[in-house]
Amino acid sequence: MTSLVQILVTSSLLVFIPHGWSVEKALNAQEIVRRSDTLLRRPESYAEITIFIKRPEWTRTLTLEAWTQGSSNSLMRVLSPKKEKDVTFLKRGREAWQYIPSVDRIIKIPPSMMLQSWMGSDFTNDDIVRTDSLVVDYTHRIASEPEQNGIAYWLIESIPKPNAAVVWGKIELKIRKQNFVADRVDFFDEDGERMKYYQTFDIKRIENMDVATRLTMYNLSKPGYSTSLTYNELTFHPDVRPSTFSVHHLKR
Repeated sequence: MTSLVQILVTSSLLVFIPHGWSVEKALNAQEIVRRSDTLLRRPESYAEITIFIKRPEWTRTLTLEAWTQGSSNSLMRVLSPKKEKDVTFLKRGREAWQYIPSVDRIIKIPPSMMLQSWMGSDFTNDDIVRTDSLVVDYTHRIASEPEQNGIAYWLIESIPKPNAAVVWGKIELKIRKQNFVADRVDFFDEDGERMKYYQTFDIKRIENMDVATRLTMYNLSKPGYSTSLTYNELTFHPDVRPSTFSVHHLKR
């Protein structure tokens, strides 16, 4: 999977391709995944994001702002609702911290909490932290090359490398041949059961790049559970100071 910080922050979900790119023939699966993953990464970004969490009995909306620096660093701060305002999440490499203003406390997220829900959504802390996992921890093969609604795709099957410390037993990516955009990503457990998937929508041109400005994650183990992310504002040229991604900055 492209992990959550990609989905959440760096483009965590932003699928784009610069003008003028072309797709060579006879690419292998590893290169296809690498290029698709590279499209999700920018040197820096700033975004304002709305998160809509849907449950059978209730719904919940969060608005947050997020800064990123490549795939290593990200900082996310809740803007609303008032109850969660200024709750802040910091990722550096594969370490993560959360600041809870109501108790004025910074908590480092331990490995035992990585599979817990992030902010009550259908993403986990592990999704946020392991942004480079798909390229680093998996091997890939082209399972098929379907065409749907006039769009040509690669269907990529990704299997964990031996001894890789990952959650999923298999990941499937549906990637457009035209521009390496991943339209859909499915996640399977070790028994081969599909557990969740996400789809991207609403591609718009932002700063000369095609960007999917909405993504929805569906939790198949819990019927009626889903989480949608919508980018209200996005720039790839923010003024980000190095101190932004420090534990000390969490309280600012």
